[in-house]
Amino acid sequence: MDAGFHPHPLTLFWKWITFTCDLCGKEDKGTPYLCHLCDFWIHGRCSIYPQRVKITHHEHILHLTHSSLKFHQSNSRFCQICVEKLDTHFGLYYCSRCDYVAHLDCGMTLIDSAAAYEVKNIEVGVDGTEIATEIKHFSHEHDLKLTDEVLNDQKCNGCARPLLVPFYSCSQCAFFLHKSCANLPKTMRNRLILDPLILIPTKPGEIFQCAACKRGCNGFSYHWEELDLNLDVQCTLTLASDILNHKGHEHRLILSTTGYEQTCTSCNSESLFMFRCTICEFALDVKCATLPYTTRYKQHEHPFTLCYTVEDDSNEYYCDICEEERDPKHWFYYCKNCTYPAHPNCILGKYTNIWFGDTYKFDCHPHKLTFIEETKDSPKCHDCGDPCKEFILQCVQCDFYIHDKCVRSKEEWF
Repeated sequence: MDAGFHPHPLTLFWKWITFTCDLCGKEDKGTPYLCHLCDFWIHGRCSIYPQRVKITHHEHILHLTHSSLKFHQSNSRFCQICVEKLDTHFGLYYCSRCDYVAHLDCGMTLIDSAAAYEVKNIEVGVDGTEIATEIKHFSHEHDLKLTDEVLNDQKCNGCARPLLVPFYSCSQCAFFLHKSCANLPKTMRNRLILDPLILIPTKPGEIFQCAACKRGCNGFSYHWEELDLNLDVQCTLTLASDILNHKGHEHRLILSTTGYEQTCTSCNSESLFMFRCTICEFALDVKCATLPYTTRYKQHEHPFTLCYTVEDDSNEYYCDICEEERDPKHWFYYCKNCTYPAHPNCILGKYTNIWFGDTYKFDCHPHKLTFIEETKDSPKCHDCGDPCKEFILQCVQCDFYIHDKCVRSKEEWF
């Protein structure tokens, strides 16, 4: 592995050992990366720290360094963000123009998303922090304003998950973006994919399959150019670290890199991407690792919580939505108020990471077309003649239907 902040190649040390990471300074157990030339050890997760960051609290670019010889010495060193002591023998972010230093994690929490959006308006909170209340994001043509208004049945255009406040909203069209999604970095790296992953918005009406969880999605994706693969936002962030602490298991989980398909304990599916426990025989695929902890179902008055254990001793396990049997060893959603259990797929729906209802203009039809999930009568596609069963573009003004794939094969997007 080549890490830009280190002059020599780093090699994965295939042995479980106790070591101190020379970048973050933390002692840990695991399989580190090693530089044989200078005895430099780091966590796999630390290899993804960006070499340069722009934070909101400083006007210049900060550079990642792990050598105290690369910056000016002074009598004392304090992080300029948290004002706590900083050990200069390990990694830090540094501005040589101002002799400004910051902890690695502090720098990451205040990354300025100038590459992703332009700030239009800033307000100062009660605690003195600056809040970008209006932005121009690279993925959308109009300005977005920060709001805490609760909206039902709307999803974030970035992660395609239900909206949680606060989020950015477009006043001219139905475009919404979680604050966290607006701050996503333009490039990401992880332990499995050493090439940079590029953040891209999905084209109108287009759906991609995430290479990690296999779900369909029409939100943002991180694109792996070499293999022409896409990962959704949730999976990319989950795979950014090789260690996962999940409420569904008592021990921490390590990202497995065996190269063959393994079976997930919580759903019995097979996947190449798997987090495994080193203490017991527990494995968790990325699809289950990214399930929301809480969710709602249609008009049900109470929220449902992801449950990892059997809720009763009746020895009868059913889903109250589909009324089919459940495997008591598999995870499920549960409403404690109503003793209402449900399969994850039943409660989250067939298309967890897809939203419908947006309208687009294409050259193949004079009116705007609405992206819909399916119709009861499955009308024929006006292009290929096959029945339109799902992922359809419909004209609400006239009797016109076309598959989304048919539009993509022949149209330029607007």
